[in-house]
Amino acid sequence: MSEHARRELTPSPGRGDPLAILDARFGQRHASADIHALEALFERSRKPEPARPLLRMINHMACTGGTLIARGLNAQPNTLVLSEVDPLSSIQLTTMRSRFAPTDPILLARVGLFPVSDEVAVEMFQASVDVLLTRLDRQGRGLVLRGHAHSQFCTEQDWAARPTLFEMFSRKTSIASVVTVRDPLDSWLSLIENDWRHFDPFSIDEYARRYHAFLDRHAELPCFKYENFVNDPDAEMRRMCEALELRYNSDWRSLISAYRLSGDSGRRGDTIAPRPRREVPDALLEQAGTSSRFVELCDRLEYHTQ
Repeated sequence: MSEHARRELTPSPGRGDPLAILDARFGQRHASADIHALEALFERSRKPEPARPLLRMINHMACTGGTLIARGLNAQPNTLVLSEVDPLSSIQLTTMRSRFAPTDPILLARVGLFPVSDEVAVEMFQASVDVLLTRLDRQGRGLVLRGHAHSQFCTEQDWAARPTLFEMFSRKTSIASVVTVRDPLDSWLSLIENDWRHFDPFSIDEYARRYHAFLDRHAELPCFKYENFVNDPDAEMRRMCEALELRYNSDWRSLISAYRLSGDSGRRGDTIAPRPRREVPDALLEQAGTSSRFVELCDRLEYHTQ
């Protein structure tokens, strides 16, 4: 057999094995320092995995001033806010008079004769968000999801049996997320004013129980107060942008009138300033004072409005 044929039949050392490469080249084992140097060379030659785009989220209960804050975030550079997002919301399912929803495959799949499971709905939603997030990131833009926690915590749904919006993504992508709150008494007054009676019993004590559940599920997130925001909008918006890793636009207030988002159920207007509280009936004040859950909620959020 020729020398050339003999070389062709000789097994080659395993690819990517530094020891095998050194043995094949020099015919002997070498010092560990040489091995480590070669391993380091291999490590440097590996192409680093691209960083995943950062997904931002803002979470709050209904009637807490969230729309105004979300509009402020939408006025930051290269930022897109999707308002009132929850792929598992049941409100639209029960209030839809028509199934005409040509741009919403998740809704169509959930109201069909054989509706998809919650797991499938979440997977569909995750896929659509991933596409949008990736495309925006390539353009140098950021995506903020404004969750609709009311759908989970203030309806007939079992909030403990399903994931929150934050939990849907926390294990598969990088997230920067915050919670915003408002004096619970003001929030409760607004719920009554809007007649959003989506849970039973519709009482301030039951509302507090649900609010505690929302806070428990988002306990690790930084919290911002609506009252601080309206008292010093620039400082609080800057802090929120830092928490969400968004570039801050110092002229954002001049642009806020250009943005309209769903959920604008409160006293409308583009002027950001404290407003007088709605009149509180004596009976409601009594209910608030005798509900241990509501008193604990106010203490938890550091509001004292009695």
